[in-house]
Amino acid sequence: MTSHGNRTLWIDPTFGASGDMMLGALSALGGSIDETRRQLQSLNIDGWEIGAEVVKRSSITATYVNVETEDQHHHRPWSQIDQLLAECQLPGNIAANSRATFKLLAEAEAAIHGVPIDEVHFHEVGAVDAIVDIVGSWILFDQLDLHAVVVGSVGLGHGTVETEHGTLNVPAPATRTILEGAPVHPVDVAAETITPTGAALLTTMATTWGPPPPGVVISSGRGAGGRNPASYPNVLTVSLLDTSTQPVMLATNLDDVTAEVVGHLVEQLLSAGADDAWVTPIVMKKNRPGYELNVLASTATRSRLEQLVFSQTQTLGMRSWPVTKTVLPRRFEEVSVRGSVVNIKIGPHGYKPEHDDLVAVSESTGVGLQQLAFEARQAYERLSSDSPLDDERAT
Repeated sequence: MTSHGNRTLWIDPTFGASGDMMLGALSALGGSIDETRRQLQSLNIDGWEIGAEVVKRSSITATYVNVETEDQHHHRPWSQIDQLLAECQLPGNIAANSRATFKLLAEAEAAIHGVPIDEVHFHEVGAVDAIVDIVGSWILFDQLDLHAVVVGSVGLGHGTVETEHGTLNVPAPATRTILEGAPVHPVDVAAETITPTGAALLTTMATTWGPPPPGVVISSGRGAGGRNPASYPNVLTVSLLDTSTQPVMLATNLDDVTAEVVGHLVEQLLSAGADDAWVTPIVMKKNRPGYELNVLASTATRSRLEQLVFSQTQTLGMRSWPVTKTVLPRRFEEVSVRGSVVNIKIGPHGYKPEHDDLVAVSESTGVGLQQLAFEARQAYERLSSDSPLDDERAT
């Protein structure tokens, strides 16, 4: 997905997910069904209509997007769907994301049936309504201007479901394959709570899996499934969060750059606004020695820092995930050491002279750093005799 702004989408599939539930949830956040319909018309398929209404699922209101089609059982091969999306007039990111979702479905079917991906013929997901579900979801997704998507644990029902392949266990084999690596939990209902299409949309939309990140809730919405069971609300809940202060961890593995380049890059990243940056030696595939570069960034600096890493290392990708920081209060006091100012950083449990200030004094006086640190601590203790002491004072 393409990252923008400071907005994170949290998708909560506690009770599962499907294509129509995703359409309803994203439209409930303010996505335009009229604009979605207009862009869907660029696909070279006929015989469909899309509309939205507010319904109740177990007494909870939600948006149900109904896709009506004349073509309910048309079988299309993966190659035909891929060509359809490649030749449509949709914006590039929407077409690419839709193709990624369908490719994930095709790869799952190919693995299950033991055939090459080009021989996969979709059944349910090859029908017009499934194409509209997937492409329409990405059209609505694109309207939200997001920088990240966090997907929660997926609720799985049990029992069996009737498909073109006959009676299958729930979750269906394709759904199980697609959700490999995703967090799941049981839902005590004998029904298919998540479809292969729903699983593929969650997986291709997710930046990461887990609970919602810290932030301010801008709005929330619920998308309804077609069924209205009495035992649970058949809805997919989404929330749009302002995570402008949310820290993000960036990471990449490097095995074709020198230590000098990596060391210089850390300095560049810190100068460019990284909260922190560090390098860990690792052993990569084929037993190659390498480095893991980690960068702690804010939402405001993320894009700039990513581009700096890309340009300086020529790496082809980076991992990212939101993180939570616990930050203790701190303040600074100035002391005089050999005629120069040295800042003392003071926290709830200790204090410490600033290293860069000590280096400057050392370069101007020729006195060693340890001696200057001792003198700085003595100066601070004279200034504030009741200051908390840290471990360094004992040295």
